[in-house]
Amino acid sequence: MSGERIAAWGTVKVLESSGAMIANAAVVQASAATYSVELDGQGYPDADFALVGTFGVAPVESAALLLYARPLDIDGTKDTEVPEASRPTLFVGSFVVNNATTEQAMLLTAYGLPRKADYYVYNSGTGQSLAAGWTLKITPRTEKLAP
Repeated sequence: MSGERIAAWGTVKVLESSGAMIANAAVVQASAATYSVELDGQGYPDADFALVGTFGVAPVESAALLLYARPLDIDGTKDTEVPEASRPTLFVGSFVVNNATTEQAMLLTAYGLPRKADYYVYNSGTGQSLAAGWTLKITPRTEKLAP
């Protein structure tokens, strides 16, 4: 069909391969890598984020781990402020948790990402700590015309 659009994905990038424990109501940076829409994402403005982690004690059902972005190089080499629990900088989306202690793999699809950013996870009211060793990966995505 003429003009039909299909989904297209880029290459997965690891933003955090073994994250530090995130206490309830704390923010921790995914510090393994910065993400650039232009360089890493092939110019794709959207992405799928995959967060995988465990809780030692079951968290509150349907509570969330929030993903924040810290846009970089917004005025030359000037960056926005580092996110804090009470001041998130740029909210990207939520990973909703299950009340289980088994490994949880959570997906977040985000649209219109900043051109270049560092990413942070905020443990927003799960009532428990996310155990050390969590991972965060990003896969660029977009829509394009079908061949």
